[in-house]
Order: sequence, then structure tokens, then C-alpha cells
Amino acid sequence: MLTEAEERWVADTLAGLDVHPAYYVHMAPTNSAGPAAPDLELPEQADRDTLARRVADGEWVVDLRNRTAFAAGHVSGTLNFGLDGQFSTYLGWLIPWGTPLTLLGESEEQVAQAQRELVRIGIDELAGAATGGPEGWSTTALGSFERATFGDLAQVRHHRDVRVLDVRRASEFDAEHVTDAVNVPLHELLERIAEVPQGEVWVHCQSGYRASIAASVLAAHGRHVVAVDDQFARAGEAGLTTS
Repeated sequence: MLTEAEERWVADTLAGLDVHPAYYVHMAPTNSAGPAAPDLELPEQADRDTLARRVADGEWVVDLRNRTAFAAGHVSGTLNFGLDGQFSTYLGWLIPWGTPLTLLGESEEQVAQAQRELVRIGIDELAGAATGGPEGWSTTALGSFERATFGDLAQVRHHRDVRVLDVRRASEFDAEHVTDAVNVPLHELLERIAEVPQGEVWVHCQSGYRASIAASVLAAHGRHVVAVDDQFARAGEAGLTTS
């Protein structure tokens, strides 16, 4: 029988549980089956036409470069999960399990690093990869989107109508958020993309990494997006937040 102290500990622990990456559900059977030797050979190289076809077919083509480079120029329809952040956590959270995955990296070493991280979450088969840069990956003009700060957002709201999308978790949003922002947590974005307001959307998170992923998703869906690459604390300094 639980003591009062134990009951309080259980209640506090359960109350503190938050959302968890979707790939967790696939890890239990993988762990039960025991380890297998991972295949870390570089995947088959994909040329421009192959990449264009995979994007058109709805496969995931993921750009591993940092968010600054991606925003400046990328293959239209690709998604940005930079290796400089929690790459495997967020990719594993969002990707529909079993979706063919192709990686774009600046070097073979970058692709190999991504492979090692993906194997740890049970993604050990890749459709292919390409190395170099976006000019060598695309058959058409490159896509891009703006990056901005919370100070920029505060200024732009004075003279034109823009929408604010907060892709942090609901618990983060409830603690404090930008006035009139819409909250669609990143891990729910693909299923709830119809809830993202129309028009010019400024997307933010806590520090910029999740916002870049979300911006790439929205850009791939043809939306006009600006990625707020800034620390959320600066939103308060700009007078944007409400509790």
C-alpha cells in the first residue's frame, strides 16, 4: 500500500509527464528483438532528377545544413533538420514511420553523422543521399524564406497584418506566449497544418531550431513564412508577450 509520501510522488511524477517523441512507440519491439549490426555504409547517391522525383512523390528529403544556410537557399519541398540541433529527436518525432528518407549534406561526414544518430532511434534504412550544396541538388530555382528577430516582429506588427505561429509545446505556450499567437506544437504540425492561419506567418519557438523545422514544412506547403530565429526571452523585452 502506498504511503502518503509515495502517493504524492506518483501524482507529481505523472503530472510532470509531457509529450514524448512519436518514435518511442517503435523502440520497444526493436529493443525486445535485440541489437542487430547497423548498416552505416553511405547510401546510394541521388542526382537532381531523382531528388525532384522523390519530393514530388511525397517522400522526405531532409537538408542537414544549419537553419541560416537553409533559409538562404534550399531545394523547394525539402525539410530542414539541422545537425546542429536535436536532429534525430525531432525528425523521429515528425516523420511518418516508414516514409522513404533521403539526406542532403554538405559532406559525406555530415551524412554519416546523421546516419549514426538515426540508427539509435530505429531508422536504419535510407533511400539515398546527396552531398555538396543546393545548387547541385535542384533542377529548378532554389526556395528561400526570411529570418527575423522578435524585435522585427514587434516593429512589423505596427504597419502590416501578420500572423504568429508558436510551435512550442502547449505547456510552454500556456506559461507565456506572444499576444494573439496561434499554438500548433511542432510535433502536431503535419496533422494540424490546416489550422495555421493564412497569409504571412511568422513562426517561432524557444530559440529558433524548431521554428526552422516548422518554417521548412510550411514553405514546402507553399506558405509565406518568416522564421523567427531568436531567443523567446527577447519577445518579452520587445513587449510582445502575455501570460
